[in-house]
Amino acid sequence: MILKSRLKEALNAQGVDHILDVTDASAASGQDADLIFTSDELAPKIRNKKAKIVIINNFTDRTEIRRKVEQAVAELGG
Repeated sequence: MILKSRLKEALNAQGVDHILDVTDASAASGQDADLIFTSDELAPKIRNKKAKIVIINNFTDRTEIRRKVEQAVAELGG
């Protein structure tokens, strides 16, 4: 839930319209998503062909999360 809160802050700061879901790796594999934010430990278990997987190393680091959100959104053309 910490990551969801931090992601919400970063996405709102970017003015990105978003829906955030918290799921396990198995469920994330079937999600219709543009971006999936996860740990490096869980990333290999996510088999989502459509979504870009973004690895967050420290779920409490607002700077890292903001930077990675900005980069991921820019890559999507947003």
